[in-house]
Amino acid sequence: MRDFPEEAFSGGALRLVICVEGLNLQKLLRMAAREGINLHYVRRIRRRALRVCVSCRQAKALFALCERCGWSAREVGCGLLVWISRFFRRRPMLPASLAASVLLVWLSSQMILAVNIAGAGEHIAEVQHVLSQEDVYPGRMKALVSTDALRERLALSLPGLSFAGVRYAGSTMIVDCQRARMGEQTGVPGAGADIVAAQDGIITRISVSSGTPQVVPGQAVRRGQVLILGQERTKNGEMRAVTAQGQISARVWVRGEARVALRETRTVETGQIRTRVTMRSPWHARVVRDTQPFASQDVSREIQPVVGLFVPLWREIETYAETTVFSSARDRGDAASAAQGAAEEIAKKQCPPDALILDKNVDYSMIDNESVYAVVVLEYETAIAARAVQ
Repeated sequence: MRDFPEEAFSGGALRLVICVEGLNLQKLLRMAAREGINLHYVRRIRRRALRVCVSCRQAKALFALCERCGWSAREVGCGLLVWISRFFRRRPMLPASLAASVLLVWLSSQMILAVNIAGAGEHIAEVQHVLSQEDVYPGRMKALVSTDALRERLALSLPGLSFAGVRYAGSTMIVDCQRARMGEQTGVPGAGADIVAAQDGIITRISVSSGTPQVVPGQAVRRGQVLILGQERTKNGEMRAVTAQGQISARVWVRGEARVALRETRTVETGQIRTRVTMRSPWHARVVRDTQPFASQDVSREIQPVVGLFVPLWREIETYAETTVFSSARDRGDAASAAQGAAEEIAKKQCPPDALILDKNVDYSMIDNESVYAVVVLEYETAIAARAVQ
């Protein structure tokens, strides 16, 4: 109500605004005070009408007083708390519905609503079997599932996986799997399977599950060199063939080269323009305005359909703009920077998308004092194990 200040409904007071109409309204104020009815913020709005603010507890007594003495009284406004109370009183099921909604939202945040298995490949059925044995299914409470125990169970039950992580994304359980790259140890006599280097590098880490390691960290290896030999010595001292299994990481290099000229050539239009117009159809072309091209020029072409005719006919307009070629010396620093950027981009294209660059080496050289030649060598760490071709 604009006739009343905000403090009339502040402080948690449950108050109503009553409009009283009639004669001798001063008598109303005296009788209300005599009967203990507290009227607040009394405002006269017309000669025979006034508005008062009264608490909800005393509103009934005020209405009874007005009816007894012949005054007309009606409610014209109420505070926010009164409005909310009446709103929920008219809708008795709404508080229960809101409470049930909040409870359902809270329960859904505490439950597993979906299970997403990523990276398992051909082992997905085995992962699902382990999850079913651990009673992991949509609808189960998160508190009843131990992610650490589930992670250990997956690692012990699935030798085809080198890693299995369990995490939550909201109400979705995500099982991140990493398949083992190498085969399992055969344990029977026969032809062994070696692991060789897929590219040149320097060994940084080596982990052997089966087979005999042939290199150590810090050793430089060449492509095709045996890293893990597919043989093992038994307790009796005999050698038996196995399928080598392990993970080997190495620091490797990629190289990019680029060349940038020390003179920069650019063209500038002189302002001279010539136009050539040709009328074309699917069957014929006829030049209606001819011109000679410039020795050095920029050409733009525009196609305009001929409107008003029911035949496929269009006008081709070629605009020749004369240009002058300027050659200027380029700053050596700028040329070297451009050459380095181009060479580095070429080298990065040879790296895996997720490779972390560990070191970068840049070398410059001049060629006939006309161009800058840049060589960029990037170093990163990656797995270089590959199965030897039998």
